[in-house]
Amino acid sequence: MDSIRDFVKTYSREICISAAVGVALVTIIKRRKKWIKKVYPANTVVHHQIGRGPHTPSITPFALKLETYLRMAKIPYMNEHDSITNKSSKGKMTWIEYNGEEVADSEFCIQYVNRKFNIDLDKNFSEEDQAAARAIQRMVDEHLYWTIGLYWFVYDLQHGVDIATLLNVPWLVVRLAGNMIKKQSYSQGVGRHSEAEVQHVMEEDLQALSKFLGKKKFLLGERTCSADCAVFGMLAQIHWHSPDSESVKIYKKYSNLGDYCERMKEEFWPDWDDCITHGWTRKATK
Repeated sequence: MDSIRDFVKTYSREICISAAVGVALVTIIKRRKKWIKKVYPANTVVHHQIGRGPHTPSITPFALKLETYLRMAKIPYMNEHDSITNKSSKGKMTWIEYNGEEVADSEFCIQYVNRKFNIDLDKNFSEEDQAAARAIQRMVDEHLYWTIGLYWFVYDLQHGVDIATLLNVPWLVVRLAGNMIKKQSYSQGVGRHSEAEVQHVMEEDLQALSKFLGKKKFLLGERTCSADCAVFGMLAQIHWHSPDSESVKIYKKYSNLGDYCERMKEEFWPDWDDCITHGWTRKATK
């Protein structure tokens, strides 16, 4: 009996030691960003994001939105493709830092650089136009986004679409993203619907966006506004990254959206081909 007790005590002690070591390692990893602080050029916005996408500069619409805005506003910036392991304080993978200050969330990042650089790209538009553009942006960022995510990582998988190859990411990433999208979209509300209902919701959003854009060059006319970055970042994922998705059947009904994407690309991404990974060779959705 004594030998058994000694064995249990020893074994329990080993478990405790292993657990303590594990906790310590996790803590070290979490604090790595604070301990190993990289030095960046002064007065330069550092845009933290995931790696480049196969046919757009990012498979994350919010990273493409933010980088497009930095280009639109002519803000000096550099990219750090490290946010898979180096997420923001809010757990987001698109964030910036500037002279040691860190800002999370693409929209707050835009507001931050506007204040720092005294920029207002929307000041010459009427208050009514600015309000309309803001409403469109919210629809895209907070609603259309979930329908695209559900198609990419849930429904398209069920229909046999090879999302991992399309996005040039490991299957494990696709699985993890699918689980996350299902949980988060359910909490948001869109994920509670059936696939047919989500398809209907997506079409309503794309149709509204198409009608609002009409024959205009950009959302509010001949000149871009800040909301154009959000719309472009989101639509680009369907336009270039989703040739086999059921969502494309909806998107292709509204040709002015595709034309709009091409104009935004031409306007702000002359180096587009240098900013993508060329993961596959299929042409963009027209």
